[in-house]
Amino acid sequence: MAAPASPAITSRYHRPMNLPARTEIDPAHRFDLTAIYETPDDWNRAVGELLDRLDDLKSLASEPLSSTADLETLLDAVADCFERKQRIELYATLAANVATDSDAAADRKQQAERVTERFEPAVAAALRRIESADQYIDGLPESDRWYARNLRRQAGHVRSEAVEDALAAVEQPLGASSRVARAARLEDFEPPTVERPDGETVEIRYGNRRAVLSHPDREFRRRAFEVYHGRMDSYEHTLTQAFAEKLQAARAKASVRGYDSIRDWALSGRCYPESGLAASLPEKVHDTMVETVRDNLDPLHRSLALRQQRLGVDELRPWDLDVSIAKSEPPELSYDDVKTHILAALEPLGEEYVERVERFFTERRIDVYPTQDKRTDIPAYCPSSAGDGAYILANFKEDVRTAFYLCHELGHAIHVDHHREGPARYATAPRPVEEIPSILHELLLVDHLLAEGGALADAAQNRLLECIGGNLYSSARSAQFTHTLAGYVEDGTEVTVDRAREAAASLREAFYAPVAFGDQPGRNLPVSGIREPYSSYQYVLGATGALAVHSQLRAGELSPERYREFFRTTGRQDSVGLFETLGCDIQTEDPFETAAETFGEYVDDFER
Repeated sequence: MAAPASPAITSRYHRPMNLPARTEIDPAHRFDLTAIYETPDDWNRAVGELLDRLDDLKSLASEPLSSTADLETLLDAVADCFERKQRIELYATLAANVATDSDAAADRKQQAERVTERFEPAVAAALRRIESADQYIDGLPESDRWYARNLRRQAGHVRSEAVEDALAAVEQPLGASSRVARAARLEDFEPPTVERPDGETVEIRYGNRRAVLSHPDREFRRRAFEVYHGRMDSYEHTLTQAFAEKLQAARAKASVRGYDSIRDWALSGRCYPESGLAASLPEKVHDTMVETVRDNLDPLHRSLALRQQRLGVDELRPWDLDVSIAKSEPPELSYDDVKTHILAALEPLGEEYVERVERFFTERRIDVYPTQDKRTDIPAYCPSSAGDGAYILANFKEDVRTAFYLCHELGHAIHVDHHREGPARYATAPRPVEEIPSILHELLLVDHLLAEGGALADAAQNRLLECIGGNLYSSARSAQFTHTLAGYVEDGTEVTVDRAREAAASLREAFYAPVAFGDQPGRNLPVSGIREPYSSYQYVLGATGALAVHSQLRAGELSPERYREFFRTTGRQDSVGLFETLGCDIQTEDPFETAAETFGEYVDDFER
């Protein structure tokens, strides 16, 4: 994932058992955040400087524009404020997530969020002024025109100064549903324990549940699944209500800003990292994507039948879905081994590309191992800023799965490294394309490990089904679930637990027909309530685009140079156009049907 999935939370995690203290980890495997700000005092000064710049921006926006030079000055001021905000948020996020026990780090994260109350009204004032500057845009340098036109388009959804001030003031309260959902899953959740076959007692938390359910002993998996979800069932009403309220808040924002729907608003959101640019994806693409994937479920069903056969079970149950079905036991991998494999895997993208990845490994931009008081509820993520580049918070556990997670996030990191080569205002990517480089990384690592043979090849094949099956099919299911519940909210229908269950069950029966789920009240709802509405579509599009790029690279139809040029320009084109440069017309069914067919070929290869 390219960015943290949720807003800052100042409460504490339950500390996982048996993790080392941060000081026990080699400094080479920990972030060096002094590269961003030397000290917290420097960060505080940067916050003050940003607030001063926001005052300057509002002052500039208060004066009519009388020339192209005036417009260029205003655009530069907008871009500068976004660049400063990126850096402030990057430092605050990383520092808080490697020290979840630190009040000072939590306070900085909260302070960074409060900047929004000053930031958004100032940017809105600038957009209102840009809206009246059409006659000056064509006179701008070519490098500024796309930025100006993108901001000009957004200006149509900006409201009066009083309304913008009010929206900024309630932004944090409107995010309460995310904090409630996260507290239910993390802070207030008392992890149950279960005894492994070797006699060791294991805690089961949101962050390690998949690893626990990967254990080869089926009876242990069943007990672990039941005890974890049995406890989570008590939060079913809380999580459903939290997500319903998130959708209500999204509907209110969409309505105030003049969008046609929650989805229209969500698909028009800012690119990441935020530089002022916003994406624009037609709602028709979302419909085509979900409907086409749902019409092509046979490869997924065949993969589940293969899973049942490999496990040798009479009936496939939900606790059978995470365990490896490779012929051999998944091997352990040292961090040095993983680096070697990743660098070799990425050779098809060119020598320069591999050199960039190698440098990233040596610059203390990866926080490698899980530790006490570090955020461990997600396997890895990759926040960035235009000024500082990308950082990866990983939780590498010396296994194949977390090796692939690291390789995935490196795709985001090197994408950032490329698009920073141009003006900082374009050092960003529309959400629809941002998962392409990360999923492509995983496909290339699969290719490399298959060539290595043995247990590594077996594990790579297993990961291939897991990666594409999850990103293509599970994400499409989640996208449809969100859209169904959003429809209830927009129609004035209450999102009750029963209705959420019914929507989830219908999708579960369609997508996972070969699995016997049994009586599971709130289990496996395809939504956490933590992420923003309509976030799942980007993974379906990412898998679709990555599969297309992978195929073209192997066939020699796309050169590494052309692909790297795509990297450099993601902030300078619309989403549909970016896919077209990769040979994908996402306004049609074709790329999604091709992606499903390719997944079916992977299933066939596994069976052989």
